[in-house]
Order: sequence, then structure tokens, then C-alpha cells
Amino acid sequence: MRFPGIPAMLWKALCCAPSLVAQTASVQTMVSSVVSCVSADSPRQHCTADTSAGVVMLRQTSEANCLLGRNWGYDGQGVWVTEGCGGEFGTGSTSRKSEPPQAANTLVPTSEKSEMAKVTTGVNPDVKYTGYFTPYGTLRTIVSIPETGAQIQDNASRMGIDFKTMGPVKVFGTGEWGLNLVQSETSLNPGATTNNNFGVINPTTQPVVGIRLGFFGVDTGKFGRLSFGKQNATHYDIVSYTTDRFNVFGGQSTAAYVAGTDGGESGTGRADQTILYHVKFAKIFDLGAQGQLRTADTSQAFNGFGFSLQAKLTPAVQVGGSFTKTFFSTEKTNLFFNGRGTDYWSLAAKGNWRTLEWGAVWIRQANGDLAFVRNPVVGEPSPIAVGFSASGVELYSKLWLHKTALVGGFEGYFPRDLSLLIRPEFKTRYAILGAEYHFSPSGYTYVEARVGDTKDAEGRGGYNAAAIGFRYDFSWKTPHIQWPAPY
Repeated sequence: MRFPGIPAMLWKALCCAPSLVAQTASVQTMVSSVVSCVSADSPRQHCTADTSAGVVMLRQTSEANCLLGRNWGYDGQGVWVTEGCGGEFGTGSTSRKSEPPQAANTLVPTSEKSEMAKVTTGVNPDVKYTGYFTPYGTLRTIVSIPETGAQIQDNASRMGIDFKTMGPVKVFGTGEWGLNLVQSETSLNPGATTNNNFGVINPTTQPVVGIRLGFFGVDTGKFGRLSFGKQNATHYDIVSYTTDRFNVFGGQSTAAYVAGTDGGESGTGRADQTILYHVKFAKIFDLGAQGQLRTADTSQAFNGFGFSLQAKLTPAVQVGGSFTKTFFSTEKTNLFFNGRGTDYWSLAAKGNWRTLEWGAVWIRQANGDLAFVRNPVVGEPSPIAVGFSASGVELYSKLWLHKTALVGGFEGYFPRDLSLLIRPEFKTRYAILGAEYHFSPSGYTYVEARVGDTKDAEGRGGYNAAAIGFRYDFSWKTPHIQWPAPY
């Protein structure tokens, strides 16, 4: 398919939101007519229109996000949409004088000022965009069916907002909050917790609102991206190949959410108070580096550090590995790990082939997780935390059958170097089976079950369970104009 003004269109498709102008070299085009074009259930739809002066999306009418060049665009005969995108599109008039196209080597702006001069609201070219806000969220609830009886639970519902400016150097930020919609226990999903207290037992009921992520940073493009705050760790860069891709039961074998927390203090999941740097190079590699400054209770300058390296071997296959070193206070190190250091390693791969998605993760952690057992002191009711090392493997697969998907996987987490207080049969081992029905591009229902011979630190079993759930994801991108507004 051929687009008018190819060099300019390529630049704008990379730097602009779907609701921004898709216009040619004409500098004074005006909207002269509006065309409504909608793609239902993914098929491609073509709507006849005069596109000689370019096209602007005036309003998105679909649940699916419309991305210019991906699921909407235009050609010489009209506007096309696909993958559930729908909207109202304005076409321009070429009745006014147009400037000749620029040379190819001058189309890419060399500064933020030149980019802002090109990106306008379309309807009013005097109003310039400077960046985007993207509010988003996911609503999730389940009926959990463990061996002890059914219960309605929240399943990691959350809301957040992303922010990003334009220009060759971009400022960005994210705030995300967990929402416990039913104020019930969320023990089935380890990634749902917002508790960061390493060595402290989680309360039975999670807080109604809890901070999951909060960070800001600067993206310099080819020189990398630097960010500060509570954010996904370099360890999570790799274990995300499988962790959190299941609807309910994943994440227990990757050491992302250790000690019943969200991995904040260990620096392996949603890591607390981190400095993260990511840079891509040689077109296929992505390097991540992490430093953690969460407390003054350790003698080290950093309370932990980590690295990740990923490589995209083919468009469909990616591999990676990570290493994380965590320093706890002397008190915690001696109390939980007999004075020994804490390390986390991971190796992973993921890919897709036609309608099949898959992922595989292997991890090894030394003195990096806790089990909670009964206090051996007679008459003492409070459980105590006991440290251990472990190796783990997690496998994930999803097979798409039009609107239905079949999910399968495996969790294996095998402790070693056990304390005498932990039973030797302690392990996590189960298969995951499930199915999804996607009734819209943003929402689906599912059923998922785990079956295995898991034993807790006191040798108890009975951890087979099933869940029936609902999930709805939403987001919308809102451009914001320069301030103060040029009124």
C-alpha cells in the first residue's frame, strides 16, 4: 500500500499519537469533510474518501486503541481501518497554496522546537502539542475455588497514568495504584500484593488502594533511558517472559515476588527506590542496569544492583538473562540467612509462531526467599520467617483459536539449603490449564486451574485450586498542549 508523503508520514507515525495529524507537505490544509470508518471484530474495512490533502483522526469511536500505520491509515482511494479500530476522520482541502516538499535529509527535526512546529491539533494549527497523558487500567475479579471452598476475590485490579513529552529528549513518568475492589484476600496471585515488608507476614486483607509503581525519567533515544523510583526491576525484565502472563496462578517460581511481597525490597519484582538505565544497541540487544537506594541500614553505597541483557534473535524469538545482588541489613542477614549474601540469576526465552505464544524461565536464587513456619518456642503463637535458597522453572503457552485461547504451563520451585525448621518435602510443583473467551478487543472471561503436589514449609498439601474470572483492560491517549496556551 502506498501512502502520500512517505518520508513525512514515517516520521509522524513514529513520534505522534494515533489521534494526531496524518498530513502531507501542505502547510495550510483545512478539514473539509468527515468520514466515519469502523472495523468490526478485526476485519479490514476501507472507506472511500478524498485523501489528496491528508487525513486527521478527529475522534476515536472504538474500544481498541487506533495506532497510525498499524490498524489505521489511508491511501489514494480512502481511509482503511482494521483490528477493531474505528473513528471519525477529517479529510483536507488543497485549495490553499502549498509549499514544495522538503528534501528527504531535512524532514527529521533536529530539536524539540522544530518537532513542536510540525505537530499541531490539526483543526487549529496554532495550538501545538507537547506530549501525551495515557490513563489506563485493568479491572479483574475472580471466583476462586480452592479445596477449602469458593470465594469472590479481586485479582490485581489497577489504575495508572503514563506521561511522556515529545522531542529528541523525552521526559516520562508513570504512577500506578492497585485497587482491591472486593476487599478480599488475594493469595492466589503473588503479583497482586503491594506489601514490601521482607520478613513480615502479609495481612489477610490487602489494602483497598496500594502503590504498585511510581517513577519518572528521561529518554535520550540512542543514548538510553534513565529512570528513578519504584519500577520493574532488571530481574523482571527477564522473568516477565512468563511471570504475570497467566491470569491467576503464575509467578511463584521466578523469584520475582519473594517472601510474600511484590519484590520491592529484594529488587526483583516492582523494585523500591531504584535507578534504572536501559539502552538498545546493535539493533538486537537491550542492556539494563539497576542500582537500589532503599535504606541506610547497610554498609554498602548501594543496597543492591542488577543487570539484564536481552537479544532479539529473530522477529519472533527473544532470549535474555539477568543477575541481581541484594544487600539486607546486618540484622536481617543474620536473622534469616545466617550472615550469607543474597543473589538472583535468571535465563529465559520467549517467542511466537503463528497462533502460538510461548515462554520459558529458569532461575536460581541464593538466600533470597523466606518461608513462614510455626515458632518452636512453646506458647509463642506468631509464626517466624526462615530463609532458604532455591531453583525454579516456569513455562507458559497460549494457543489462539479466533476469539478463544487455550492456556497451559508449569510451575516448579525447588528449595535447597533448608533450615531444620523447614520440612524436606517443601516445594512448589503444579501444572496450569486454562481457557479464555475474548468477547471484545479489551475484555475477556476465563477459567484457570492448577493441579500438582505442592507442599508448604510445614509439609502441608492441598493447594490445588481453580478460578473463574473476568478481565477488562482500558486506556486512552490524551495529547496536551504547550503551556501557557497561546490564546
